[in-house]
Amino acid sequence: MFQIGNKVLDPSEKKAVDQLRSLGLDMIDRAQSGHPGIVLGAAPILYTLYAKHMVVNPKNPVWINRDRFVMSAGHGSALLYATLFLAGYDLSIDDLKSFRTIDSITPGHPEYGVTPGVDMTTGPLGQGFASAVGMAIAEAYLRSYFKKKLIDHYTYVLCGDGDLMEGISYEAASLAGTLGLNKLIVLYDSNQVCLDSKTEVTFNDNIKDRFSALGWNYLLVSDGEDLLALDKAIEDAKKEENKPTLIEVKTVIGKYSKYEATSKVHGAPLDPEDLAQVKEKLEVHDIPFTVSKEAVTVFQEHMRERCENAYKAWNTKLERLDDDEKIIITALEKGKYPLDFKGVTYEAPADLMESTRDASSKVLNAFASINPFFLGGSADLSSSNRTYLKEEGDFSKNNPLGKNIFYGVREHAMAAISNGIALSNLRPFASTFLVFSDYLKPSLRLSALMNLPVTYIFTHDSIMVGEDGPTHQPVEQLIALRSIPNLEVFRPADANEVLGTYKYLSSKKEGPIAIILGRNKVPIEEATKVNEVKRGAYIVRHEEKQLQGILIATGEELALALDAAQSLYEQGIDLRVISMPSIERFKKEDKTYQEELLPLTVKTFVIEASSSYSWYPFVYNEKYIIGVDTFGASGKKEDLALKYHLDLKSIIEKIKETL
Repeated sequence: MFQIGNKVLDPSEKKAVDQLRSLGLDMIDRAQSGHPGIVLGAAPILYTLYAKHMVVNPKNPVWINRDRFVMSAGHGSALLYATLFLAGYDLSIDDLKSFRTIDSITPGHPEYGVTPGVDMTTGPLGQGFASAVGMAIAEAYLRSYFKKKLIDHYTYVLCGDGDLMEGISYEAASLAGTLGLNKLIVLYDSNQVCLDSKTEVTFNDNIKDRFSALGWNYLLVSDGEDLLALDKAIEDAKKEENKPTLIEVKTVIGKYSKYEATSKVHGAPLDPEDLAQVKEKLEVHDIPFTVSKEAVTVFQEHMRERCENAYKAWNTKLERLDDDEKIIITALEKGKYPLDFKGVTYEAPADLMESTRDASSKVLNAFASINPFFLGGSADLSSSNRTYLKEEGDFSKNNPLGKNIFYGVREHAMAAISNGIALSNLRPFASTFLVFSDYLKPSLRLSALMNLPVTYIFTHDSIMVGEDGPTHQPVEQLIALRSIPNLEVFRPADANEVLGTYKYLSSKKEGPIAIILGRNKVPIEEATKVNEVKRGAYIVRHEEKQLQGILIATGEELALALDAAQSLYEQGIDLRVISMPSIERFKKEDKTYQEELLPLTVKTFVIEASSSYSWYPFVYNEKYIIGVDTFGASGKKEDLALKYHLDLKSIIEKIKETL
């Protein structure tokens, strides 16, 4: 038997732990790239979690009621892949051998949708921690929605010192404690070493006091090799009914390496001599990718009965549901529960003047009322963003069916939490001012990378927000969003285009969308079309006789473009006006449609109160772009329009002069 202090452990379990270590080291050595420190230090944590606690089905890795695991310390991917292999997921030895090679299913950091059993793309530290909070929110919502314990699972996280240094984890932990998300359990690989140095140089937080103050349950495992203590801590965490739990596990980074407990073992393969002596200490064969049948058997036997019984019991519950409920849960599990738009109603104001944020509020409320799995919130700006769902209740530990999530002033965590909600097959929205999209862009980037259907609603869309001044006036944010692969950005011009944007959203099965809205009232144009928005661009004013130029505009500036075109027509210049709410959608249209709207031989102008960099593909040179490439100023919107030459007179003169 294997002994730690006065505790006697099953040697077969020690063998399984060391098999994880050995496989992880082999993967890193073969790739000559990776992070051996966490593999050697945290293997007992992953073994205990998967062998003794995780309720999953490796044959159905997307089972909706499985426990979730997030490797927030994404550099530990080799350890995770080795764990999934031993647990019986659809990974082969050849897949492990292909670690960090092109087009393999074992990439350098875990990627959602690539590797069976990977529940989230991680790597940027803190993201996994924060998104796990979203998974726990989604679990609470679905558990309450379906009753009968049809949804009733835990969300586990493995994080490191780096995750807890990142501000996003603090934001998310604060909200998780406030919401009492007791089915969230974070295992903290506490080894006091980061990439550059010992953490004492940069990170001396009292973790127990910090998380206790945030409303968390705190547990300590003083020896990360002690499987019995790890098992008991996780079991105790699962008994907590009112708080999320953080289990601090004291580990030794790079254990058994000649560089153990130092930063040298964090992010570089072991040298051949060190690798050989580590394997000798572990008593494993020094033949790469040799797998002990005993270790596999021990690992899977520990999992089998617990997981098979849970899956069987869940399917029994599923069979007892009525047909409608079965259809819903099956569609949710596949991530294919449809969004409805047919029941959306909208009433225009009598004067046909309305800001796009107010139009969005009406549509959003109608949309949420008929879509039970569409929910979200704002970073303490719902009254300004107009995103509060008036009849849907507020999410809290006492009301997990509320669809308004109060994120507080936590933009970055809001977006990451939204990713976690989307990863649980719900359809979240997140909202703040456009200028503060900078505060959440790393999480939004992961929305796009994972192809998640998260809806971002950004208001106060240009310098025309006025008196708040340049700190609140976006300039470069639109081009920043438009530059993100796989993100579709819509800037609707009026209520008709707002309706068209939500209609398109209802048909969108995957991938994020950003809806950019203004606070100033604009006319609801007769020429704007709900059903054309999905094409990204369309003609709102045809030339009367002879096409002499084209004006492209988005958002609030469309009204300006139409007024300018009419005035110029009266002066003998015949222009076409195109509304382009989404550049990304327009680029996906066929070439015939694109050239029909924008003939190559016709001079094209763009009007948008934002950075000019979005528009160079559509114009001859910068003289044809009427935009804003400097920071704004504090003042009334009319004065800003004059200062930045975005008033009607300046636009007309610019076009006449250029033509």
